[in-house]
Amino acid sequence: MVMNFMKTGVLVEKKFREFFIPTVLASMAAQLGTIVNGIIVGNFINANAMAAISACVPLNQITYATAVLIAIGSSALIAVAAGSRDKAKADYIFSVVVALSIFFALLLGTIFVSHVYEISKILTSVEDLRILMYEYLIIMVWRCPLFLLSFTWQTLLRTDGMAKIVSRGILIGQSLNVALSFLLVSNGFGIQGAGIALISSDIIAISYMLKRYFSASERTRNFCSIFDNFGNLFKQVFELLKSGFPAAISTGLISIKIWAIYQILGEIGGADSMTLYAVCMACLSVISMCIAGCNGAMMPVVGMIYGERDFAGVRSLVKYVLKFALKLSGAFVAFAIICPQVILSLYNIPENLFAEGSTALRLFSISLLGVTITFLVMYYYSTIKRRTVANILSVTEGILVVVPAAWILSKQFGLTGVWIAFILAEVAGFLMIWIYSRYVCKNSGGKLNDIFLIESNDSALIMDVSLNANTENAAKISNSAKKILEERKFDKTVAVKVGVALEEMTLNIEKFNAGKKIDVDVRIKQEDKKVVISLRDNGKSFNPLEYSVEEEENLHTDGIMLLKSLASNIKYSRVLSLNQTLIEI
Repeated sequence: MVMNFMKTGVLVEKKFREFFIPTVLASMAAQLGTIVNGIIVGNFINANAMAAISACVPLNQITYATAVLIAIGSSALIAVAAGSRDKAKADYIFSVVVALSIFFALLLGTIFVSHVYEISKILTSVEDLRILMYEYLIIMVWRCPLFLLSFTWQTLLRTDGMAKIVSRGILIGQSLNVALSFLLVSNGFGIQGAGIALISSDIIAISYMLKRYFSASERTRNFCSIFDNFGNLFKQVFELLKSGFPAAISTGLISIKIWAIYQILGEIGGADSMTLYAVCMACLSVISMCIAGCNGAMMPVVGMIYGERDFAGVRSLVKYVLKFALKLSGAFVAFAIICPQVILSLYNIPENLFAEGSTALRLFSISLLGVTITFLVMYYYSTIKRRTVANILSVTEGILVVVPAAWILSKQFGLTGVWIAFILAEVAGFLMIWIYSRYVCKNSGGKLNDIFLIESNDSALIMDVSLNANTENAAKISNSAKKILEERKFDKTVAVKVGVALEEMTLNIEKFNAGKKIDVDVRIKQEDKKVVISLRDNGKSFNPLEYSVEEEENLHTDGIMLLKSLASNIKYSRVLSLNQTLIEI
């Protein structure tokens, strides 16, 4: 019966979870290094050394924002192109991103290395912290361009389905960072030892990932010439930067926000309040790893299924990711509210600051729930090319509210007012999302009706279901498709061809994967007087176009020649380690 099958998000949710851990580990390269270094120098040197490292966060954020500008845009655009089965365009974007990453790494490195003293003066006006910060910056300005390359290339590898290579490389690098940081700082290298450890870990991680990637047989992205047509090159660069701009500006504004809050805290509370803010920023770094993991894993998958115009799949996955992220961030926020003194002790904060520090952590941590939601929504909007709302959200949440509110509330409530300002910024972000989505939906002519800002109904869609590839389901999906097509008054010959095509593909997916449980998404649409079958599965690479009559004796290709004779056209692509087969009848 038709009701034997229904649409599920199992396949894309599995792909999201597969990408999540490697992407969190990639974010750890940006966030965990600062956290670990802060803990180590805080315990082996003093709390001021930890605050000096945290005061360098704006420089890290500028580098991170530049990397995000290039990488996040590429992740979405490559995935959309691959989902639309345009391999040439995906390879072209891949090549442009590699060239852009090298250009920006050289540019940032030149600027940072030649202006270390000036940067230290900008980052803090507190003399004791600036002296320590300068020692750390001498090393870190060399790490910034290296990190930009690392982050960008990690994103490209994940977008090509090589998430495991990325995770292994980062685990190796971060293990080295922790060991070296502990060894160097505890043996007299001081705050510079922490910077040396980070650079060493980045070099090892990059070397491992690139070596494994370029020797991998399943690699699908290839380099191509990008300088043959400068008009196309500049157009693609502009499209890349436009796609990554919302996430990049939000990340960059964090640098300004951190600097501005440090100035406000320095005026009303001195070094002690700045140290407490450093602990709050460490908490933000923990949540940022969760957010970056979710965003980095979500964007290529959403981009792929959005490129296929699978709007139901997009909506289902984004809901799943939001729930997933809120569970993770909620657990951390609950811990920070219940046990703030444990976090303060971890950073060797003096006991006389525990009362004030507990208030700071409890209020600040509440805002982290809002950060989780607003950043996920912002990255999602950027992926589906709703860049206006993504840009407005990045500015609203990033700096437009929090800095003025912190300055005003600090005059009335002291340090407590600063922490409340972070909560108000997230409330403003929620209001902006609601107002903008209501406005867009109202003016969409009924096509849009919720904050996802994508179509709810596709009039051309005939069937949209999920199943496991096995013999029983092959027969059922065939009968279900035939029945639906006949009920919609399609020619019986067409209905039979569709049924046979679905049965043959399902059987071959099962046989080719030797009894493993393989998830398949099936969508049938009517396009230009043709019935188009789209199949997406997580089995081994299986291209029906590669097989010939001579291979019919192989059980894996049983029925493929029959399928070819029935279809007017067959297209195949391998995207994010998923098979995508399009059959036109």
